[in-house]
Parts: sequence; structure tokens; C-alpha cells
Amino acid sequence: MATKLRTVFLKQECVTKSAFICLVLPGLIGAIVILCDGYKGSYLGPSAIIASYSFIVDIVFAYLAVSSLGREFQNRTINMIRVSDLSGLEVILRKLLSFLILSIVAATILVLELIFYKYSVQHVYFPLWDYIRKIYVDFLAYGAFVYMVSTLVILLLKNTLTAFVTVYFGVTGMTFFTLYLASLGATMTKLMTYVPFSFMRAVFTSGQQFFNLREAFVLFSWTLFLLLLTPAIYKKRAYV
Repeated sequence: MATKLRTVFLKQECVTKSAFICLVLPGLIGAIVILCDGYKGSYLGPSAIIASYSFIVDIVFAYLAVSSLGREFQNRTINMIRVSDLSGLEVILRKLLSFLILSIVAATILVLELIFYKYSVQHVYFPLWDYIRKIYVDFLAYGAFVYMVSTLVILLLKNTLTAFVTVYFGVTGMTFFTLYLASLGATMTKLMTYVPFSFMRAVFTSGQQFFNLREAFVLFSWTLFLLLLTPAIYKKRAYV
């Protein structure tokens, strides 16, 4: 049963209609920006493509992340997984890896759009290969952290819609809260730079910035911490 579940996880997370729609939607947004730039003479630049695409991907990531375990609660298959030979850490890790595959696909779509934009719209220049490297790092770092936060929330709430709203708007609320804390003094300002909520969405959806080395390290460190914490919560909450 465990062997079958290992295979099912990858198909269930990546080869679904919802995953296809969620990946096509930001691609269409990026294509619209390119159309406006190339054929309407708007001259928006690559930052507009990245910002528009990333804004939609931010929503898509939250939905797909909560749906990963949310689907198991809704279909009551979480009970089957729980009694299988898979440990909680293995379940979460395999689902995380499947989600990272989707993150790579999403980043690749954006990269292909930027390649098309660079070589079909002659009036613009930007360091494409530098962008490509940073886009993949950003999508993996951001996607991994969002997935782990979403997994924690869905385990606590056990409802996909409620968890999605909590994750998406909760990140917004935490962003404002961390910015408020950062305004309380130099010490708090420095401390908040080690809290992902203080910078992650602003950088990811800006279109003009990418995560620097410190920010990427902070995101990966928090992801690892949540990965180690979540199996204990899975053990107590993974049932219906």
C-alpha cells in the first residue's frame, strides 16, 4: 500500500485538472502583458510580466498547497494514508516534493514567456539569464515556505476553503504586523528581517526584486523548521 501511495502522490498533486488550470491562468496573464507591450506599444518591460505573473502565482500556490492535504480530508483518504506504512514526515515530504515540481513548472512557464518577450520585442533589453536563475530560486524558496505554512494550517482547520482564506489573507495580515513591529526600533527592525512574512510577498510579487542570499536562506531555514514541526501535528490531527 505504501508503494502505491508513493506513486499516487506525484500523480495526484501534479497531473490534475486543477493543477493544469492553476498553471495556465498565470501564463495567460503573462501573455496578455506581452501582447499589450509588443503590439500596443505600451513598453511595460519584463518587470510588468514578472509582477503580473507572480501576483497570480501567489494565489495559485496558496490554493494548491492547502488542496494537497485538504483533498485528503475532504475525500476521507487521510485515514487510509495514516494507517499505511508511510510516516508523517514521509507523507509531508513527498507531497512537498510534488509541490516543488509544480513550482518548477510555474517558473519554467514564466521563463519561456520572458525568452519569447526578449527575442520577439526588439525594443527592450534585460539580463535574461540572470533573471532565469533568480526566478527558479524565488519560486522554489517561496513555494516551499508557502506549502509548509499551508500544510500546518490545513492540519489545524481541516477545511480547504477556510484554510485557503486563512493562508492568503493571513500572510497579508502578518506582513502588516511584522512591518509594525519593525517600526518599534532598530532592534526590532533587525529581528524582523529574519521573519519571512516581513519581506517575502513584497519581493516575490514586485517584479523588480528577487530574494537576496540572506532572504532565501531565511525562507529555507523556516521551511526546514516547519518540516520538522509538522509531522508531530500530523500525528495528532491527520484524521477525520
